[in-house]
Amino acid sequence: MAWLYQRGNRYYIGYYTPDGKRVRKSVSTSREVAEMALKRIEADIEGQEGEGGIPEAAVGVMARHLGEPEYRERLFTYPGVRCSENVRELFVRIHDKIGFEVLKSQAEFPNYVLSKQDRIIRAHAVLKSSDLRTVGPDLQKCNLGICWIHDWHDAPISILDLSGYYDFYG
Repeated sequence: MAWLYQRGNRYYIGYYTPDGKRVRKSVSTSREVAEMALKRIEADIEGQEGEGGIPEAAVGVMARHLGEPEYRERLFTYPGVRCSENVRELFVRIHDKIGFEVLKSQAEFPNYVLSKQDRIIRAHAVLKSSDLRTVGPDLQKCNLGICWIHDWHDAPISILDLSGYYDFYG
């Protein structure tokens, strides 16, 4: 069972993990986003009974909704972002709307050669920005990391967090 509550202008979600641990998470200042997060948590709890936990990503994705980029698209048909290929698919859907032109797309590192305001950008797509750490020294050949979950806040390159450009209806 999960519940939603408000303190001040922030909404929180509370729930018990299958092993009985009580968890409370700050989600958003938007009731609509908090209700979506609540539904996601409830679905995750039902799907993980006996596995001992709720993925942090379920709440984290909703919490990042607080930033309001210029362009937003609703993900009515997208069930969830689970790998770098999903991130690449989402980037392809909006790259032109957020000012990028794709000059080259490839499976190997870096995934993209982009252009923005007459500047060439080499970009690589990953699920979490911290996944860029596995690239090692080659990361210096990249100008931009494209991710769904931005969890490496002191990354040596710029990070484009795609979740801020989508309303998540998962």
